[in-house]
Amino acid sequence: MIIDTHSHCYWDTMMPRIDDIVVNMSQTWITKAVQIGCDIETSEQAIDLAQRFPGIFYATVGHHPETAQNQEIGDGQKEIEEFEKLVAENRDVVVAIGETGFDHHYLDGTAGGNVGIDMDALSDIAKQQIENQKRWWLAQWELAKRYDLPLVIHTRDARDATADFMIENGINRAVIHCYSEDPEFAQRLMDFSSEIYFAFGGILTYKKSEQVQATAQMLPLNRILLETDAPFLSPQAVRGSINEPANTRYVLEKLIELRSESAEEIERVVYENSLKFFRIK
Repeated sequence: MIIDTHSHCYWDTMMPRIDDIVVNMSQTWITKAVQIGCDIETSEQAIDLAQRFPGIFYATVGHHPETAQNQEIGDGQKEIEEFEKLVAENRDVVVAIGETGFDHHYLDGTAGGNVGIDMDALSDIAKQQIENQKRWWLAQWELAKRYDLPLVIHTRDARDATADFMIENGINRAVIHCYSEDPEFAQRLMDFSSEIYFAFGGILTYKKSEQVQATAQMLPLNRILLETDAPFLSPQAVRGSINEPANTRYVLEKLIELRSESAEEIERVVYENSLKFFRIK
């Protein structure tokens, strides 16, 4: 059995065939999929899916850093109140906060993500965007602590900044989603906290993902989760198609190929990890 710990099945390319997506999950032993919120609207949509398919879909409530960078939080953090209301009213299906974190890919000065950011020569706009991401991340961490929930963390082009921020602010219960870094990044976070997990998706299956694959090999098995990030980042076997939770099986197959444990043990332990992290029964 497998759990897709990160997908966005409310996406407009997926919702029209949501019933087929659920059938495909059952046919490939994907028993559950966590629907990840990226703002108020998508958090509500994730909750709606979890309510529609109880025991199959679960939800998170969160504000993605790519959106958060252009939205300041007021002194009273009024903007977080609506997120908290969603959590409080839907505790039966909300299993985490996020995705939140750092995304430096689209900061001002990157030409829409086409130019790498120079952290030593940031524009005033980029500095404010980073500050907004920090404030939103901390606000969501405080929300997670109030409701005893873990964080789902997104990091892109922000490797060291992400680890530094987590350690400096005691963000010690989280999953690094869509893992795309090297073993050293994972080791640093493992040294910091025993409650940080690492979720691998389609990137693990790509031929040029040597550092990601090396991380999947070196991590203790009990710190690994699997995901799709559907509808994005389809595994190599179905690359070019719209991703969906059923494709988690390809990620599991690659993990089995990389690891020394038996296929049965890997599937069992990773499944148990997912239940434990999200406290799903």
